[in-house]
Amino acid sequence: MPALRFLSGLLLLIAVVILVADITSARGSLSSGLTVSAAKHWATLAPGSLASSQKSAQALSSFLWDPVLKSFLAVPAWSLFALLGGLFAYIGRRRRRVNIYTN
Repeated sequence: MPALRFLSGLLLLIAVVILVADITSARGSLSSGLTVSAAKHWATLAPGSLASSQKSAQALSSFLWDPVLKSFLAVPAWSLFALLGGLFAYIGRRRRRVNIYTN
C-alpha cells in the first residue's frame, strides 16, 4: 500500500497548491468568491478534454452528466483533491497486526 500513500500525499499537495492559488488570485475581492470550482479549473487547463468527457458521459446516460458529474465538479477543486487524498490515505494506511494465540 505504499503506492496509495504516495498518491494520497501527491493529491493532498495538489489540494494545498490549488487552495493557495485560489486565495492569492482572490486577493481581497470576496465578491468573486474565494475558491474556483473543479469544472472551471478543468475548462481552463484542458477545455477539449472536458468537452469530450461530457460527450462520453452523455452518450452513456444523460442522467450521468447533468445531475451526477456536474454537481461533483461544482465543488471547489482543492476540496475535491483533498477528499480524494484523504480517501487514498485511509485506504492505504498501515494496519495494526493483532496476533491472537489460542491453545
